[in-house]
Amino acid sequence: MNKDRQLLSLINAAQVLTSTLDLDKVLQQLIKETLNVIDGADAILLFVYDKRTGRLIAKNGVGVELAYLQEIKLHPGEGMTGKTFLSKKGQIFSHVKETERGMENIRGDNKSLFQKAVGALRYHPVSTICAPLLSKEECIGVLTIDSFSENVHFTNHHLLLLETFAAQASIAIENAKFFADTERSKKIHAELATASINQKGLEEITGTLTQLIKEEVCVYNEFFEIISSSSTQAEAMGTAKRNVIMTVYNDEVQNEGSLYCKEERIKLIPIKTDARIVIGILAIFNVERASLDTLDLLAIDLANNIFAREIIGQERLLSDYYKYEGYLLDQLLSQKLDSFSGPQKSIVGLSDNYRYICINIQIPNQLLEFEELNRKKQHFHRLLFREIKKLPYKVLVSEKNMEYDVLVMIHDRKTEEEITELFSLFFNGLKDKLVESISFDFHVGIGRLFLKIKEIQSSYREAKICSDYIKTNSKDLLVLSYKSLGIYRLFIKQEPEEIREYVKSTIGPLIDYDKTNGTDLLSTLAVYMENKQNMTLTAKQCFVHLNTIKYRLQNVKEILGIHLEGKEMFELQLAIYLFDYLKKGIGKH
Repeated sequence: MNKDRQLLSLINAAQVLTSTLDLDKVLQQLIKETLNVIDGADAILLFVYDKRTGRLIAKNGVGVELAYLQEIKLHPGEGMTGKTFLSKKGQIFSHVKETERGMENIRGDNKSLFQKAVGALRYHPVSTICAPLLSKEECIGVLTIDSFSENVHFTNHHLLLLETFAAQASIAIENAKFFADTERSKKIHAELATASINQKGLEEITGTLTQLIKEEVCVYNEFFEIISSSSTQAEAMGTAKRNVIMTVYNDEVQNEGSLYCKEERIKLIPIKTDARIVIGILAIFNVERASLDTLDLLAIDLANNIFAREIIGQERLLSDYYKYEGYLLDQLLSQKLDSFSGPQKSIVGLSDNYRYICINIQIPNQLLEFEELNRKKQHFHRLLFREIKKLPYKVLVSEKNMEYDVLVMIHDRKTEEEITELFSLFFNGLKDKLVESISFDFHVGIGRLFLKIKEIQSSYREAKICSDYIKTNSKDLLVLSYKSLGIYRLFIKQEPEEIREYVKSTIGPLIDYDKTNGTDLLSTLAVYMENKQNMTLTAKQCFVHLNTIKYRLQNVKEILGIHLEGKEMFELQLAIYLFDYLKKGIGKH
């Protein structure tokens, strides 16, 4: 080929670069001019690297079936094109043996597609040259020419010409990419701003984000419940992957940066408040690579900020409503029901057909720095209200610093024991859910059931007594109900030292005797009293002969110097209860 023709093709290629931003038109012209310049070229293929998938995708080609070619997705290093991409250097495959060696690692699906693309031509070209498309020392694609003629063997001269056109193709691709990125950036800002302004909620924002990044997404709240998804398919994936996401996120992210789970092809990004408190997680599905496209990251970052505002906004509305309900509960506790307006009575929802119960929740000193305590307290607060909403009863909650007062309105006919058990299970379940994400202590006291709202203070006082007791005396106990206290409610507020003194003065000698002699006189006395002073029943329950019981009781009389009658028996039984209370505490029997 004469130099004038080569020069003319190069001039035409340069002119087309400045004449249009239509990338397909530019590349088509470049390929045409390349064919004009390089004799013996039967097929010319242009592969561009797709960062999203990490594959080389066929962008254009001549001399092959383009429909099949464009289905080929090469890994870096796969085939002659993939090897050139990795090396970032032009390569010549002069003979069939070299092209066979260069193509031996092409995967089955790509191999089949390439065979269909070349049609009647042989699978292995006789000679091939490949030139990388370089931009800022980064390879963005490969331009490949194949010859199937036995008489054609490409040389360095051919490669040099191809590299010239490859350089022009790089410029065209970068110009088009810059223009496309600029337009896409404008689109991202405009569409997410519109979605935010429309105030149609999380669903519209997730849908907009999916359209922008071409991936399915789900938004979870901090408790890993799906609160929005881009489609029913995304919701199904989010539900199926929930446990995996919980495990990976808790173990590896711990409220810091984003995480890519390669096995599941999921990208997880925390949704945070301005105070860096995590209030949700954005999950992006079917992500091929850990690093996302710059504009995808822009869209995700903008959407994340909108997600945070939406979630905070929803929580603020609920919080304001709960605070108002809490204010009304405070008024009820202060016996100010008569001053309630009609709407206030409607919000509270009182009824003569209801029964009521008060609960007090206390948060003990956690020995944490303020910021850490505040973060965990907010997490507990949101979880508490979230779980309360699931209860079958109307519930009012008032929060005061490290304490919550709760009023439950019972509309069904469950017994007091059943209701107490229900709330014991509820708070144990709440504790289990907390353990999934944070370590945080709280104690719960439950008052007795009452029929009229004017009796609220009594149940509240009882709930407070129980939670105060746990906080002071039994920190490993979670829930204590006043109903379960029985006789212990008489002395729950007594000083332990005063109780010890009473026990010592009443049954102290018997306790000491058992310790010294290894006997069971005190336990025998306790069983005797529980059996209403029936020696036969006591002997049977202790698995001993009746005479043994008589002998033991005689020893008790002599050691204590009493007759086991009347008032003495009451004082002994009380002392035994108190001794048991000192040893085990309440709620541990």
